[in-house]
Amino acid sequence: MRIGLALPQLGDDATPDTIASFARSAEDHGFDSLWVHERMFSPIHEQNFGGGVQDLSPMELLSFAAGVTSKIRLGTSVITLAYHRPIMLAKASATLDVLSNGRLDLGIGLGLNKEEHRQNDVDFHKRGKRSAEFIKALKACWMPDPVEFKGEFFDIPPANTSPKPVQRDADGNPAIPLIGGFRSKPGQRRTAELCDGWQTAGKDLEEALADYDEANRAAQEEFGRPKLPFYWRVWAIPPFSEREAPQQTGDRIVAYWGGPIEEMAEKVIAAREAGVDQLILDSNRFQGGDEGDWWDKQPETFAPLVEAAHAS
Repeated sequence: MRIGLALPQLGDDATPDTIASFARSAEDHGFDSLWVHERMFSPIHEQNFGGGVQDLSPMELLSFAAGVTSKIRLGTSVITLAYHRPIMLAKASATLDVLSNGRLDLGIGLGLNKEEHRQNDVDFHKRGKRSAEFIKALKACWMPDPVEFKGEFFDIPPANTSPKPVQRDADGNPAIPLIGGFRSKPGQRRTAELCDGWQTAGKDLEEALADYDEANRAAQEEFGRPKLPFYWRVWAIPPFSEREAPQQTGDRIVAYWGGPIEEMAEKVIAAREAGVDQLILDSNRFQGGDEGDWWDKQPETFAPLVEAAHAS
């Protein structure tokens, strides 16, 4: 099993020096990947989406991380498709893939914030249908020039859309692995048909596995595709922190990790044995306070989890 860390992305702590130091240290300590998420803005009346703290833009942040590392993979969890058009996302992601020598995994999803969709002139109630066509148009833009695409939402005339990704799909075409982060039942089928992996964030392992099994079954039995890699992102509080996980509300069990590193290692082993292909630890929502070296200490603190993840 591979294991990754979310990059510093929120608030005043996400400085160039901190990001560069964190990325290099994560690579030096054997982590497999670095991850970012995407939020456009935080409407005051919807503070449950992002808490009012502005996020660094994901593709630019990953480009910076690519420039200070050499081998660690770079991933998005997730890019919100409503904020983009296929041609522009194809160009941005292919550029990053070229500049990183083929290290990008592109996690994609729908987003839940109606105001952000309104700002992008995207019908919130058609975002699922739009996303399926978006994926097809995105893949078309990565194909050798000239490309063309016609659909209900997107109409791309015959055109050159270079650069093309460094990576290749199973058929040898330029492509970047697409990791579907769609929550609904239709979204799971969308992932099964069109994406190269399935991911979830915040769910406990049992709930995440149940959703994954359904998406993976559809991929193999209904669409004749190979097994989908399973990406699982959890909210992690470093052992050196005195922070406590938020109190659970409602019926859903959220994947908050905390406590001693030995307990976290046991959870890593459980995830590996359950069939998780990539585990992502994200501590962005717990940062701040008096812990001025919050980000500097994390790669070394979490390093024992690398061995637990990589054990056969």
